[in-house]
Amino acid sequence: MNALIPKSPALYCRLSYAPDGSLEKVERQEADGRRMGLNLGWPAFCCVYVDNSRSAWQRNRKRPDWDRMLLTLDADSGRLIVGDPKASHHHDGIMTYHGDRLIRQPYDLELLLNIADTRRIPLASVSGVRDLSNPDDRFILRIEAAQACRESDNTSRRVRRALNARADRGLSQVGGSRAFGFGVQIGTRVKLDPKTGEEIVVPVFDHNLHVPEEAEYAADAVDLQLAGLSQNGVVKWLNVRCTTTEGNEWTTKTWRDYVLRPRIAGLIERHGELVKAAWDGIIEVDNWMDIKAIYEKSAEEYPYAGRERKYVLSTVAECGNCDGIMRGRPVGGKDKPRRKTRYSQLYCPVCKKVSRKNEHVDAYVKGRVLRLLNDPRFAIELHAATDDGTPGISAQIAQLERRRAEKAKQLEDLADDPDIDLGLAMRAVASFDRKITALRAELATTEELRRLTRLVGITPDQWDAEPVEVRSATVKSLFRVVILPTAHRGPGFDPGSVSLNRRRLVTLKELEQGLAKELEQGPAQS
Repeated sequence: MNALIPKSPALYCRLSYAPDGSLEKVERQEADGRRMGLNLGWPAFCCVYVDNSRSAWQRNRKRPDWDRMLLTLDADSGRLIVGDPKASHHHDGIMTYHGDRLIRQPYDLELLLNIADTRRIPLASVSGVRDLSNPDDRFILRIEAAQACRESDNTSRRVRRALNARADRGLSQVGGSRAFGFGVQIGTRVKLDPKTGEEIVVPVFDHNLHVPEEAEYAADAVDLQLAGLSQNGVVKWLNVRCTTTEGNEWTTKTWRDYVLRPRIAGLIERHGELVKAAWDGIIEVDNWMDIKAIYEKSAEEYPYAGRERKYVLSTVAECGNCDGIMRGRPVGGKDKPRRKTRYSQLYCPVCKKVSRKNEHVDAYVKGRVLRLLNDPRFAIELHAATDDGTPGISAQIAQLERRRAEKAKQLEDLADDPDIDLGLAMRAVASFDRKITALRAELATTEELRRLTRLVGITPDQWDAEPVEVRSATVKSLFRVVILPTAHRGPGFDPGSVSLNRRRLVTLKELEQGLAKELEQGPAQS
């Protein structure tokens, strides 16, 4: 036991749940730990680490003092924090009230054991002393950690069941900020600030009761919006009369989020369905459904321009003034989502001097692309590129596949014949596979050529039905689109402001020759 007496031990205390910030139980842990240290003959603790109202079961929950203590236990880390009285020196022992106050996850235990691999660090509690470098003690600690983790899982399951039971009774979940129009103060409680340690008085609310003045403002705002007042008008009307529950001004987002929640109509969502809540609604359910319909219709009429690509030439067309890549943007309504826009514009974000209407340019380029895809001469050119001048390869592949099938059938029929060398027969089948793979590599086309082959002879309606990404990639394969500056002003479209330079199709043989040339040159020249 004398070998396990540390020279500079630390005391660790933790309380999982302290909603009022109370330190009473943590102080009792500290007193019991100091008393146990005296009984064991340990020297006085120079540091006491406290994580109040901190869970050790949640992996994503930070424990600041736990992390600081780990730094001081690792003598070789070199990560001490100068100026921090709890992290500027090393410790060689840990005292805690109980093992589950220190760890409740096997992950934390392994982290601690990894630090203790090169040091004999004793771990003491009211249940006894463990040596973190002793294999038997490590085994017992792992069992205890697994048991603590199981208990935490059981507790979590019971909490979830209790929350589900609250929802079944139409009650809201515990916690969160007070909803506007709800939450009558029924008292106060004293809470200890976990950061400063100061006592603060916080109100206690009954979230099922209406705040009369706020509820009246919310109901009147809904009536105004149903009567035709715009969302911006409703927000301005509210800001003259009140603020949010957090003291901030109303915005279109805060109002939309608030009014679309089922709470305002006295409803609560349960398993994807809306049921009657334990509180009365501020507005009628029918009015709430009408408000939802207004927002849904607005979303259909003025969709968010940046969420879904609509036009073909965005990021495909080039600027003729600065060689920048053209992009699309809505024009009108200050580029704000859900605001009415006059049209969509293809513009250069680099020089900001060249722009065209997306619809006009797309329609012009569409006509040129369809004319090329329906040109018989293009079909001949595409066939030459894909077949690569070797029309006999397809026939060779078909013949080899028939011979492979015959050989596989013979192998299956003669599998039980002791005079047949199965290994030799299987190698014969594998040789067919290698030959077929080699021929297919010669006949294979790039993804670009396969796409163009599929689109040969396409009609305008079929073109419009293709995904915008496919149409965009097709245009990029066929043409270099350059938007030129123009002096044309007024209505109409100037075809001279769009330059379409036809790209030549690259055959498979040219691709292979280019690759071989790069390999010959070596990495330095390529």
